[in-house]
Amino acid sequence: MKTLVTAFAIAAALASFAAGCGGGKSAEEEWAGNVCTVVANWKSQVTTATSNISNALQSPGSGTISTISTEVQSAVTATRELASNLKGDKPPNTDESGQAKQQLDSLATNAQSTATKAKQAVESVQGKSPSQALQALSSLAPQLRSLSQQVSSTLSSIQASSSKLKEGFDKADSCKQFRSS
Repeated sequence: MKTLVTAFAIAAALASFAAGCGGGKSAEEEWAGNVCTVVANWKSQVTTATSNISNALQSPGSGTISTISTEVQSAVTATRELASNLKGDKPPNTDESGQAKQQLDSLATNAQSTATKAKQAVESVQGKSPSQALQALSSLAPQLRSLSQQVSSTLSSIQASSSKLKEGFDKADSCKQFRSS
């Protein structure tokens, strides 16, 4: 019995030691992975919406305005989710985490502003002719492009601000498409 207890104690010690030796993700990698997943999901949803809008515009019909409104609303919802998730996800405790949080909060505020403008643009086209609606909604594409560029530059800036945060972005699988060189 004593040998069995000793064997269990040794096995438990080895398991505990093995768990402490690598294998786990750092707080920076976990956080970076969460940020990149949120951004990648947003990017995918907005890309799908803009593609569907483009397709609707290439062959306009009686449902074009409805399709565009639905897709813009989808992009608005995705953008609001992006803002909410970015504001809610606290960076790990590093010397630069405060700066990273400020950058993400600023990005989230810009995303919320873009979403609000897009929603207002969609509401303004109700009952208008297709050409009037298209003219009113045409300003949304540059706004979404600008927001996408802000996302990329914010992620690059955060990576450049801290070697620990950069290491998290470098190791997180979901960040492959956002890694700065």
